[in-house]
Amino acid sequence: MKKLNLETAEILAGKMRSELLRVSAMEPLNMKTALRQLNVMTLYRPLSDKLFGLSLLTLDKKHRFMLVNSSSRRGRQHFTIAHELYHLYYDENPQPHFCDNSIYTDAAERSANLFASALLMPKEGLLKNIPSDEIVSKSVSIDTLLRMEHLYGVSHHTLVVRLKELHIISPLSTDALLAVSIKQEAALRGYDVELYSKGNEGLVIGDFGSKARKLFDEERISEGHYLELLNLIGYGEGQNHTGC
Repeated sequence: MKKLNLETAEILAGKMRSELLRVSAMEPLNMKTALRQLNVMTLYRPLSDKLFGLSLLTLDKKHRFMLVNSSSRRGRQHFTIAHELYHLYYDENPQPHFCDNSIYTDAAERSANLFASALLMPKEGLLKNIPSDEIVSKSVSIDTLLRMEHLYGVSHHTLVVRLKELHIISPLSTDALLAVSIKQEAALRGYDVELYSKGNEGLVIGDFGSKARKLFDEERISEGHYLELLNLIGYGEGQNHTGC
Protein backbone atom coordinates (compact mmCIF):
# COMPACT_ATOMS: atom_id res chain seq x y z
CA MET A 1 0.00 0.00 0.00
CA LYS A 2 1.27 3.45 -0.87
CA LYS A 3 1.80 6.09 1.76
CA LEU A 4 -1.55 7.26 3.07
CA ASN A 5 -2.74 10.80 2.78
CA LEU A 6 -5.19 12.23 5.29
CA GLU A 7 -8.23 11.46 3.14
CA THR A 8 -7.30 7.79 2.62
CA ALA A 9 -6.52 7.38 6.32
CA GLU A 10 -10.01 8.69 7.13
CA ILE A 11 -11.58 6.17 4.74
CA LEU A 12 -9.66 3.18 6.14
CA ALA A 13 -10.38 4.18 9.72
CA GLY A 14 -14.05 4.60 8.86
CA LYS A 15 -14.14 1.12 7.32
CA MET A 16 -12.62 -0.45 10.42
CA ARG A 17 -15.12 1.38 12.62
CA SER A 18 -18.17 0.44 10.55
CA GLU A 19 -17.25 -3.03 9.25
CA LEU A 20 -15.14 -4.56 12.03
CA LEU A 21 -15.97 -2.67 15.21
CA ARG A 22 -19.58 -1.74 14.38
CA VAL A 23 -19.41 1.76 15.83
CA SER A 24 -20.49 5.08 14.37
CA ALA A 25 -18.28 7.92 13.22
CA MET A 26 -19.27 9.85 16.35
CA GLU A 27 -18.68 7.18 18.96
CA PRO A 28 -15.52 7.00 21.12
CA LEU A 29 -13.66 3.68 21.07
CA ASN A 30 -12.73 1.61 24.08
CA MET A 31 -9.47 0.13 22.82
CA LYS A 32 -9.52 -2.88 25.14
CA THR A 33 -13.02 -3.71 23.90
CA ALA A 34 -11.84 -3.24 20.31
CA LEU A 35 -8.97 -5.70 20.87
CA ARG A 36 -11.44 -8.27 22.23
CA GLN A 37 -13.81 -7.75 19.31
CA LEU A 38 -10.97 -8.22 16.83
CA ASN A 39 -9.59 -11.17 18.81
CA VAL A 40 -6.10 -9.67 19.00
CA MET A 41 -4.11 -11.43 21.71
CA THR A 42 -2.58 -8.58 23.70
CA LEU A 43 -0.11 -8.42 26.58
CA TYR A 44 0.79 -5.27 28.53
CA ARG A 45 4.39 -5.38 29.75
CA PRO A 46 7.03 -2.80 30.78
CA LEU A 47 9.34 -2.09 27.84
CA SER A 48 12.13 0.39 27.20
CA ASP A 49 11.31 4.07 26.88
CA LYS A 50 12.08 3.93 23.15
CA LEU A 51 9.66 1.08 22.39
CA PHE A 52 5.91 1.72 22.49
CA GLY A 53 4.84 -1.79 21.49
CA LEU A 54 4.99 -4.46 18.81
CA SER A 55 2.64 -6.58 16.72
CA LEU A 56 2.77 -9.67 14.56
CA LEU A 57 0.45 -11.52 12.20
CA THR A 58 0.74 -15.25 11.54
CA LEU A 59 1.50 -16.34 7.99
CA ASP A 60 -2.03 -17.63 7.47
CA LYS A 61 -3.34 -14.22 8.69
CA LYS A 62 -5.65 -15.94 11.15
CA HIS A 63 -3.99 -14.90 14.40
CA ARG A 64 -2.85 -11.48 15.56
CA PHE A 65 -0.68 -10.60 18.55
CA MET A 66 0.20 -7.30 20.18
CA LEU A 67 2.51 -6.23 22.99
CA VAL A 68 1.89 -2.83 24.58
CA ASN A 69 4.36 -0.94 26.77
CA SER A 70 2.68 -0.59 30.17
CA SER A 71 5.32 1.99 31.11
CA SER A 72 3.78 4.37 28.57
CA ARG A 73 0.99 6.68 29.60
CA ARG A 74 -2.48 5.25 29.04
CA GLY A 75 -3.32 7.79 26.34
CA ARG A 76 -0.13 6.81 24.53
CA GLN A 77 -1.04 3.13 24.90
CA HIS A 78 -4.36 3.70 23.12
CA PHE A 79 -2.56 5.38 20.23
CA THR A 80 -0.04 2.53 20.04
CA ILE A 81 -2.89 0.01 19.79
CA ALA A 82 -4.58 1.96 16.99
CA HIS A 83 -1.22 2.36 15.22
CA GLU A 84 -0.53 -1.38 15.39
CA LEU A 85 -4.02 -2.21 14.11
CA TYR A 86 -3.05 -0.48 10.88
CA HIS A 87 -0.06 -2.79 10.50
CA LEU A 88 -2.10 -5.87 11.40
CA TYR A 89 -4.95 -5.16 8.99
CA TYR A 90 -3.72 -2.93 6.19
CA ASP A 91 -0.03 -3.60 5.60
CA GLU A 92 0.40 -5.36 2.24
CA ASN A 93 3.51 -7.14 3.48
CA PRO A 94 2.87 -7.73 7.20
CA GLN A 95 5.79 -8.81 9.32
CA PRO A 96 6.72 -8.53 13.00
CA HIS A 97 6.54 -4.81 13.65
CA PHE A 98 8.19 -2.76 16.38
CA CYS A 99 6.60 0.58 17.23
CA ASP A 100 9.37 2.93 18.29
CA ASN A 101 10.63 6.46 17.68
CA SER A 102 10.84 5.81 13.91
CA ILE A 103 7.10 6.49 13.76
CA TYR A 104 7.96 10.17 13.46
CA THR A 105 10.26 9.82 10.46
CA ASP A 106 9.44 6.67 8.48
CA ALA A 107 6.83 7.08 5.72
CA ALA A 108 4.99 3.85 6.52
CA GLU A 109 4.91 4.73 10.19
CA ARG A 110 3.50 8.15 9.47
CA SER A 111 0.74 6.44 7.48
CA ALA A 112 -0.05 4.30 10.52
CA ASN A 113 -0.11 7.45 12.64
CA LEU A 114 -2.64 9.10 10.34
CA PHE A 115 -4.81 6.00 10.51
CA ALA A 116 -4.54 5.79 14.30
CA SER A 117 -5.55 9.43 14.74
CA ALA A 118 -8.54 9.02 12.44
CA LEU A 119 -9.61 5.80 14.16
CA LEU A 120 -9.42 7.23 17.68
CA MET A 121 -10.65 10.77 16.93
CA PRO A 122 -13.14 10.83 14.03
CA LYS A 123 -13.51 14.27 12.51
CA GLU A 124 -17.29 14.32 12.84
CA GLY A 125 -17.08 13.57 16.55
CA LEU A 126 -14.44 16.22 17.19
CA LEU A 127 -16.41 18.94 15.42
CA LYS A 128 -19.54 18.02 17.35
CA ASN A 129 -17.72 18.48 20.65
CA ILE A 130 -16.11 21.86 19.89
CA PRO A 131 -18.14 25.04 20.52
CA SER A 132 -18.97 27.03 17.37
CA ASP A 133 -17.07 30.13 18.50
CA GLU A 134 -13.90 28.07 19.00
CA ILE A 135 -14.24 26.56 15.52
CA VAL A 136 -14.59 30.05 14.05
CA SER A 137 -11.60 31.40 15.97
CA LYS A 138 -9.50 28.26 15.26
CA SER A 139 -8.52 28.25 18.92
CA VAL A 140 -9.78 25.53 21.26
CA SER A 141 -9.93 26.12 25.02
CA ILE A 142 -8.22 23.96 27.63
CA ASP A 143 -11.63 22.97 29.01
CA THR A 144 -12.74 21.72 25.58
CA LEU A 145 -9.48 19.84 25.08
CA LEU A 146 -9.68 18.12 28.44
CA ARG A 147 -13.25 17.05 27.82
CA MET A 148 -12.33 15.55 24.44
CA GLU A 149 -9.12 13.91 25.68
CA HIS A 150 -11.08 12.02 28.33
CA LEU A 151 -13.96 11.28 25.96
CA TYR A 152 -11.67 9.69 23.34
CA GLY A 153 -9.00 8.42 25.73
CA VAL A 154 -6.10 10.13 23.97
CA SER A 155 -3.06 12.09 25.04
CA HIS A 156 -2.95 15.86 24.94
CA HIS A 157 -0.25 15.87 22.25
CA THR A 158 -2.17 13.41 20.06
CA LEU A 159 -5.36 15.46 20.17
CA VAL A 160 -3.66 18.79 19.50
CA VAL A 161 -1.77 17.37 16.49
CA ARG A 162 -5.01 15.86 15.15
CA LEU A 163 -6.80 19.22 15.42
CA LYS A 164 -3.91 20.89 13.62
CA GLU A 165 -3.94 18.29 10.79
CA LEU A 166 -7.66 18.88 10.30
CA HIS A 167 -7.06 22.68 10.27
CA ILE A 168 -9.46 23.08 13.18
CA ILE A 169 -6.87 25.11 15.09
CA SER A 170 -4.25 27.53 13.82
CA PRO A 171 -0.47 26.95 13.97
CA LEU A 172 -0.21 29.69 16.62
CA SER A 173 -2.87 28.03 18.76
CA THR A 174 -1.16 24.66 18.25
CA ASP A 175 2.13 25.92 19.66
CA ALA A 176 0.41 27.48 22.67
CA LEU A 177 -1.58 24.33 23.46
CA LEU A 178 1.42 22.02 23.15
CA ALA A 179 3.23 24.13 25.76
CA VAL A 180 0.49 23.52 28.35
CA SER A 181 1.18 21.20 31.31
CA ILE A 182 -2.00 19.24 30.73
CA LYS A 183 -1.73 16.87 33.71
CA GLN A 184 -1.54 19.85 36.04
CA GLU A 185 -4.45 21.57 34.27
CA ALA A 186 -6.51 18.36 34.49
CA ALA A 187 -5.87 18.07 38.24
CA LEU A 188 -6.79 21.71 38.82
CA ARG A 189 -10.10 21.16 37.01
CA GLY A 190 -10.97 18.00 38.91
CA TYR A 191 -10.24 15.46 36.18
CA ASP A 192 -8.87 12.00 36.89
CA VAL A 193 -5.22 12.15 35.78
CA GLU A 194 -5.01 8.38 35.18
CA LEU A 195 -5.13 9.03 31.43
CA TYR A 196 -1.77 10.80 31.70
CA SER A 197 -0.14 8.09 33.83
CA LYS A 198 1.33 4.68 33.07
CA GLY A 199 -0.63 1.55 33.89
CA ASN A 200 -2.14 -1.82 32.88
CA GLU A 201 1.04 -3.75 33.72
CA GLY A 202 0.36 -7.49 33.54
CA LEU A 203 -2.99 -7.13 31.77
CA VAL A 204 -3.77 -9.88 29.26
CA ILE A 205 -6.49 -9.55 26.61
CA GLY A 206 -7.49 -12.75 24.85
CA ASP A 207 -7.63 -16.46 25.55
CA PHE A 208 -3.91 -17.05 25.94
CA GLY A 209 -4.35 -19.03 29.15
CA SER A 210 -7.13 -21.19 27.67
CA LYS A 211 -5.06 -22.02 24.62
CA ALA A 212 -2.04 -22.90 26.75
CA ARG A 213 -4.19 -25.20 28.89
CA LYS A 214 -5.63 -26.89 25.81
CA LEU A 215 -2.13 -27.60 24.48
CA PHE A 216 -1.16 -29.08 27.83
CA ASP A 217 -4.31 -31.22 28.11
CA GLU A 218 -3.72 -32.53 24.58
CA GLU A 219 -0.15 -33.40 25.65
CA ARG A 220 1.27 -31.18 22.91
CA ILE A 221 3.44 -29.33 25.44
CA SER A 222 5.10 -30.46 28.65
CA GLU A 223 4.11 -29.33 32.14
CA GLY A 224 7.28 -27.25 32.29
CA HIS A 225 6.46 -25.50 29.04
CA TYR A 226 2.89 -24.92 30.21
CA LEU A 227 4.12 -23.26 33.41
CA GLU A 228 6.51 -21.11 31.38
CA LEU A 229 3.58 -19.89 29.30
CA LEU A 230 1.59 -19.08 32.44
CA ASN A 231 4.53 -17.14 33.82
CA LEU A 232 4.67 -15.19 30.56
CA ILE A 233 1.25 -13.74 31.32
CA GLY A 234 2.12 -13.21 34.97
CA TYR A 235 0.06 -16.03 36.45
CA GLY A 236 1.47 -17.34 39.69
CA GLU A 237 4.76 -15.45 39.52
CA GLY A 238 6.73 -16.20 42.64
CA GLN A 239 4.52 -19.18 43.50
CA ASN A 240 5.76 -22.75 43.76
CA HIS A 241 3.66 -24.81 41.37
CA THR A 242 5.60 -28.04 41.97
CA GLY A 243 4.81 -28.27 45.65
CA CYS A 244 8.49 -28.69 46.47
